[in-house]
Amino acid sequence: MSNRNGDWMETRTGFFYATDPRVDEVRLEDIAHALSLSCRFSGHTKHLYTVAQHCLNVAANLKRHGHDEEIQLMGLLHDASEAYISDLPSPFKKELPEYKIYEEAIERVVFKAFNLEWPSDEVLKIIKHSDQEILYNEALVLMNNAHNWKTISGFEQIEIDTDERNWREVKDQYTAEVQRLERALKKN
Repeated sequence: MSNRNGDWMETRTGFFYATDPRVDEVRLEDIAHALSLSCRFSGHTKHLYTVAQHCLNVAANLKRHGHDEEIQLMGLLHDASEAYISDLPSPFKKELPEYKIYEEAIERVVFKAFNLEWPSDEVLKIIKHSDQEILYNEALVLMNNAHNWKTISGFEQIEIDTDERNWREVKDQYTAEVQRLERALKKN
């Protein structure tokens, strides 16, 4: 490998430097594959529920709220960094500010790879709100003690896909949705 910051990791299709991310190393196949095999809530759910399913729900929720395809694609990709550096439970992540630095650097490269400008603070708030609304609804179905979570109260109960699904089907759906949104944006 070349002279890069940090070391590389193997991905489904090649390699990626998490501490020195590059646009040309971001691949939809890697993101869809990893997120469809990664369980939400660090695996403490009642059944397998993946990050890819979560992202599909966030994008669908953004559409439900009337947001355009660009914001929907951002919602679909909002956890794409987890394909490369996994995720940490929120209470622990708050204790590691360095994690957020790497996470955002990867997110920025992912967005650029999909021809998306980094979102404004307003758009980031829209995506975060949808993410939290989905989190609330996931927790109600998938967790045992969601009623104790002070950080996710006050959201509307909505129907989302929390079924235990075959990871390959989720991967295919995630891939197809990214591609559909990319095509829609190219038409505009």
